[in-house]
Amino acid sequence: MKLTFKTVIILCFTFYCTDTASQVKSAQIDSIINTTVKNDGPGAIVFIKQKGKVLYKKAFGKANIENNVDMDIKNSFNIGSISKEFTAISILQLLEKGKLSLNDALNSYIPNYSKNGDNIKIKHLLSHTSGLKSHTDTIWANTDARNYFESSKEVLNYFKNDTIKFEAGKNHDYCNLNFNILAYIVEKASGMEYADYVDENIFKPLGMTNSYVPDEGQVIPNLATGYELKNNAIVYARYHSISQTRGSSSIHSTVEDLSKWYDGLMSSKVISRENLIKAWTPFTLNNGKKSVYGYGFYSDQKFNKTAIFHNGFIFGYSISDMYFPEDDLLILVVSNISDINVINTNTLLFDITSSIYKNEITELTTSLLDSYIGTYIMNQGFKAEIFREGLQLLIAVDGGKANELFPETETLFMVKDFPAKVEFTPSTNEGNMGIVLSMGSDRFEGVKE
Repeated sequence: MKLTFKTVIILCFTFYCTDTASQVKSAQIDSIINTTVKNDGPGAIVFIKQKGKVLYKKAFGKANIENNVDMDIKNSFNIGSISKEFTAISILQLLEKGKLSLNDALNSYIPNYSKNGDNIKIKHLLSHTSGLKSHTDTIWANTDARNYFESSKEVLNYFKNDTIKFEAGKNHDYCNLNFNILAYIVEKASGMEYADYVDENIFKPLGMTNSYVPDEGQVIPNLATGYELKNNAIVYARYHSISQTRGSSSIHSTVEDLSKWYDGLMSSKVISRENLIKAWTPFTLNNGKKSVYGYGFYSDQKFNKTAIFHNGFIFGYSISDMYFPEDDLLILVVSNISDINVINTNTLLFDITSSIYKNEITELTTSLLDSYIGTYIMNQGFKAEIFREGLQLLIAVDGGKANELFPETETLFMVKDFPAKVEFTPSTNEGNMGIVLSMGSDRFEGVKE
């Protein structure tokens, strides 16, 4: 039987194959974190849970540097784009209640918002395939991010930009505006403010008593101070108005509450199993190929297992979550600095996961790895450099930052910090090694020069 992604997800709900508890080594995880997180600098929290049992939870560094306050497992954070998970599930709840359809057009909720608004459906907003242009760039971060708005509609009108990058459903292109619009649709379909809806339909049913969609200026209990890196110095994070991030990045929570979130998803307390599978299944593009994103969640294969994940980066905070349905294993890494050069929660999460699943990572010989080393000329005109440090392969594209590669098979590797794959293939071009770089439906082929 050929297993589709949907079949794998269904099986994951039925039984769990592996108990990783014996593979979680506290000292090893401590070592991974301590190589990055300094005792007197911004902090981090790591939380690992499987089958209802907390396997590891520990705080590192400072929640507030100036007052020498240690990070604590109870500290709250802005969870950034992980808020999109909650917005997506809110939309699917309203689908179950018959309040909307995933094929409803954007223009039916906001008339004339876009010249392509009749073709942009709710499903395109959920999967980041709308083609709408994002407004959250560097210029926005330093200027308009400070502006306060009374309502979701005001935000959407202020940042309206009718530049269409592509036909709806053609490509995956991550865009915060999609989820700002979805928050407004939640309000229109439910008749409630977005914050009230999430509180009544998700936080309260799951007992998430330390989670908030805050009002502007609201005091969040136990909130860790957010930091950034500026001119090589750690400083307070820039102010931004959370009125602009409803739906995309506004939720504040704790790691313990986020573990309740995943417990609630898996136990069907807030959404049916059928619709959770929809959220966790990669979206099918117009050409029939699969994206790497479902509805509010990334979905990919990691360590030969189905992995559901997301990350969030917002002024002063960063967070990464990864959940393996097959093993009912949740890993959370959260920090109170939003600069990856200081603390990269994605990298830490990947290193922790690698240590847990290390027995399932393919080990390769140096001679095989050496056969992959070299510069590859891609058909699209750029270059990809493959090199080795010890038994670790790395890839750098067009002279950019090198990323580590981890083997799934002798020829297929996953990229450490991205939902991307690298596959090496024998080439018919005078016997030279070939390479395929892929992320979702996007494929780039090349040959070693």
